[in-house]
Amino acid sequence: MTRRLIVSADDFGLHEAMNRGVIEGYEEGIVTSASLVPCGAAFDDACAAARTRPDLDVGVHLTLVEERPLLGREVLRTLAPDGRLPEGYAALFVGLAAGRIDEAEIELELDAQIRRALDAGVRVTHLDSHQHTHFFPGIGPILCRLAARHGIRGVRAGGRVVPGPTKFSLLLGPLARRFTAVARAQGLATPDTLWLPSPSGHVTPAILEDGLARLPEGVTEVVVHPGADQASLDRAYPTWRFNWPQELAAVRTPALRGALEREGIRLARYSEIA
Repeated sequence: MTRRLIVSADDFGLHEAMNRGVIEGYEEGIVTSASLVPCGAAFDDACAAARTRPDLDVGVHLTLVEERPLLGREVLRTLAPDGRLPEGYAALFVGLAAGRIDEAEIELELDAQIRRALDAGVRVTHLDSHQHTHFFPGIGPILCRLAARHGIRGVRAGGRVVPGPTKFSLLLGPLARRFTAVARAQGLATPDTLWLPSPSGHVTPAILEDGLARLPEGVTEVVVHPGADQASLDRAYPTWRFNWPQELAAVRTPALRGALEREGIRLARYSEIA
């Protein structure tokens, strides 16, 4: 078995500075996939960039937290009663667990998000989600139904979540493994390993090089967040505290291509596994 690596840049479509980071990471670095936010403020800009770059895989970054939904409060009476999605995954899942959020509304909103991407002429290769909400019980089956409905065969998941005992792997690892089994049983394609560098938003070349040396057999997806303008992104997302240009510089580091070659790792795309 060979080692293959999908390099996914998340939050494509949220902000034009993120869009520039994704495209520069693809054209000048090792990014092979972008995750598109259909309810993002820079969605149209992202779609225009994607349509002229057919070799860049695009997934729909299904969004149930932080942003404004596509559907109105008259439809999302429990999910977004004030016209805005829950502030984070904790609020979302407390609402679900307490029965205050109707899962049918989640399916309607996520279906609208996928349709918006498809209607924009984007070739959608896979589905994933903001803050990995699709790994949680109740939402995973919705994603599987939507994938089947729209003929999308790739979904973000993984039989293992690395690196080590971080909050990502401890919380998401068991959920990701369970979702992977469910998705694959329904004929959907997933990577074997999901690599979530920690702390999120602070990837460096050293983190990536070290991870490449440890990459397991099979297909691994690594998630990055490149961006081009720290000041404007800090103003737009002050609580994130990400270093977007640092992540862009990391995926553009020329030494990484040499490391990939030394390790015998081939860059890959969802379109190759789905």
